[in-house]
Amino acid sequence: MASRKKVDEEKLKRRRRLARFRFRRLVHVVILNRYWIAEIEDEDIGSNVQRNVAVIEKRLTHKGTLTIIDKRILNSPGEKRSAMERRSLRSVFRKLDCMQEFTEWQLDELARCATFQYFEPGRVILREGHQPSGVYFIANGEVSVSRRQWDYHQDAFADVVCGTRTGGQMFGEIALLHEEEDCRRTATCTTTTDCELLCVGREDFGRILKPTLLERWHQLERALARFDYFKYWNTDQIREACLLSRIVSYEPQQKIPVDGVDRGRPASVVYFVLSGHCMILQCLTVVRARSQAGKAGGFRLLALDERQTSTGPVEHRFIDVGTFSCGAVFGLGETLEHHSVVARTHVQCLAIPRDWLLAKRQNVGNAWQRLRMRLDAAIPSREQLFEQFVRDQHWQRYRKQVVREFVERRSGRISGTNATELTDIPIICRVEEGDI
Repeated sequence: MASRKKVDEEKLKRRRRLARFRFRRLVHVVILNRYWIAEIEDEDIGSNVQRNVAVIEKRLTHKGTLTIIDKRILNSPGEKRSAMERRSLRSVFRKLDCMQEFTEWQLDELARCATFQYFEPGRVILREGHQPSGVYFIANGEVSVSRRQWDYHQDAFADVVCGTRTGGQMFGEIALLHEEEDCRRTATCTTTTDCELLCVGREDFGRILKPTLLERWHQLERALARFDYFKYWNTDQIREACLLSRIVSYEPQQKIPVDGVDRGRPASVVYFVLSGHCMILQCLTVVRARSQAGKAGGFRLLALDERQTSTGPVEHRFIDVGTFSCGAVFGLGETLEHHSVVARTHVQCLAIPRDWLLAKRQNVGNAWQRLRMRLDAAIPSREQLFEQFVRDQHWQRYRKQVVREFVERRSGRISGTNATELTDIPIICRVEEGDI
């Protein structure tokens, strides 16, 4: 009897442990699905059953990158995903910026092995110094990247934020790309909002993505090596620069976004020209003044607040100020008001985030501020260009007047003798050009 009672007690304990495990598992599933449920509840579920069904069906294709159907596919085993499901995932992957250059084969392989993970705000996904196990792609949300540094004020180590990853970006690949060097996690990644992530394991990453990303990494290293500015950077700085940088290309006559050009706010990257030529164009908004006889006179430069109140015809004159050639740097915050940078030929640039580049660690001796001051001194101001424009206009009128008077004398329209020959007039005065 005693032994049977003991067996019954053991069974009861196992059932209790199993019940607790199932309850915890249920709570965990509810927490993971809380983000999705909240999205559905935002649609105001009411007592109308048909309307509720329509609302829930609408949420299956909500405005986020991943739909609930996509999440269901990603949570299923990879070998059970059908060709149609993989094709649906490939179209989703194409929406992520970091996957734009991947081939169809790579996307199809990712559709077989990628899994879905959700993290609420404040969760640590990667810890600096740990062994790498996979790479992550952000479908929705934001991740803060921090590094452990010594705080001399508190006399202790502290996590210092050094960057942010947002939707469409990838993180966690540095340690996997350099695993032969026994590289561990180089930073800590923590969620700052609700995050929906795609996770690819270490083996799948090495088989599918590592060759492509490693070649891109070496390309960025070669680009950095072409500039003396990065000659004395250490390995960590070079790795971080390769992680944050990208190589961008522009076709001839294509506008390159710099300070205040498109959206009225400073650009976030600094451009290092690898090949080609970029021209600096200055737009002068002028109005042609009229004389008392009604004839066209000189020009007057208009300020921004005078364009609507101007009585004369407003003209926009574009002046080629200068050229950024191979090895040049721009986008450091130099004064480029009313300027545009346009590709003169096919241009390739190395684009590095400005905030990171101007940080104290990468800005020893305020090197980038001094380079910006040199650019400000080399690029003429709007007023200086207008003065040069007026002088050119006066020279154009004087040259045309000299040529016209000479032609009229040769044709006998002006009485009197004049021994001036055509060869007596400087060649520069005889060159005919259209109005600028």
